[in-house]
Amino acid sequence: MNIPLYEYKNQKVEGFPFKFIRYNRQDLQQSLHKHDYIQIAYVMKGVCCHQFRGKFLTVGKGDIFIIPPGIEHSLNAFAGKEFEIVLIDFMPFLVHDELKSFSDSITWYMRDHNHADDISEWLQPWLHISKDKQLLVEQLLFDIQDEFAHKESGYEFSTRINLVKLLILIDRESRKTLKRQVSNTVRLNERPFGCVIQYICDNYSQDIPLEKAADLVNMTPTYFSHAFKKESGQSFVEFVHEVRIERAMELIRHDVHSMTQICFQVGFRHLSHFIRTFKKRTGLTPTEYKKMFAPMASAPGMTVK
Repeated sequence: MNIPLYEYKNQKVEGFPFKFIRYNRQDLQQSLHKHDYIQIAYVMKGVCCHQFRGKFLTVGKGDIFIIPPGIEHSLNAFAGKEFEIVLIDFMPFLVHDELKSFSDSITWYMRDHNHADDISEWLQPWLHISKDKQLLVEQLLFDIQDEFAHKESGYEFSTRINLVKLLILIDRESRKTLKRQVSNTVRLNERPFGCVIQYICDNYSQDIPLEKAADLVNMTPTYFSHAFKKESGQSFVEFVHEVRIERAMELIRHDVHSMTQICFQVGFRHLSHFIRTFKKRTGLTPTEYKKMFAPMASAPGMTVK
């Protein structure tokens, strides 16, 4: 597949190598593409789809992601779903000096990956900004937009400083999230819960009663339920649903089976329950999720950079 590369020199931006864009178009449909510049995207409200390194992610308010040079991605609206997203495009050298001493979670994004084969598996395609930090992020974005719109004397310096502040905040939130995820993974894969998780992943299409899971680790159902939620942050049923919905999303994208077939294949026994659970976890019904792939396949020329 020949994925187009958008070059900054063709973006019709003179002087300061920076762009600030807001999108809220419900017909936004991008073809898969790459840049030779960095792009930061922050969801202000609503939900949309971000395709990133082969993954289809439903992202919503508070989600932020950085697309390094050379990484394929696309943004697409869901039919009938409102959203607003802020995009910041800039060349890596703009903040290179200010960030050269920072952690790999930021400097990784400064490199061109167009011809790289060492893409780190730990790299997260997106980060959810906690509610207590969302106002700070949005204030920084407002200040950047205001400076860039009015272009008063010194706006380049002010814009760059606010951009550095934003990247430092992302770096700190990313490292906190990664540390928490690693800690949770270690705890869950240590006995007694490792065998339960493996059993769920191997048998999600079957009935998996709480009693069966508790029996696997020689616990009473009541104690197991309490301990599992304490360690994982979600109930046993919620974890099973998460595994099933992830598999359902994969099957829907393949577009081979009907929704009823998928419902039963991933372990649900009633279509209405499947639809409710799917929407609760993704914000969309299974049919709405399926529809978002049709425009991407049928209108490859409809591109918004």
